[in-house]
Amino acid sequence: MSEKEILLKTTSTWDKENFTSVNIKNPEVTVLKITINVGESLPMHKHDMINIAYVKKGILTVTTDNNEQITVQEGDCLPEVTGKYHYGKNTGDVPVELVVFYIGEKDCPLAVNKE
Repeated sequence: MSEKEILLKTTSTWDKENFTSVNIKNPEVTVLKITINVGESLPMHKHDMINIAYVKKGILTVTTDNNEQITVQEGDCLPEVTGKYHYGKNTGDVPVELVVFYIGEKDCPLAVNKE
């Protein structure tokens, strides 16, 4: 018999900001698998679209540019901050594997690095 388990159901990002009303004229869904090596940090960046990360393996600490922070681990879902600069760092002892689901306007960049 098949089973279902809700991994995440939310109306807000991890920092408790409510998702704003989304009006997408040409929707595009992208799913990425991202691997972050032990001790490695991603660059400071932001997302201008809703995205959810599923932590397949490892421990990840995400920090915003005003030092808000969350740590997630294997099996967690992370509703990413939107329009806020942040970065993720592998703070565990194995590579982090993320599956990230992006929902936005067609051809919109998935991330914008801070200059």
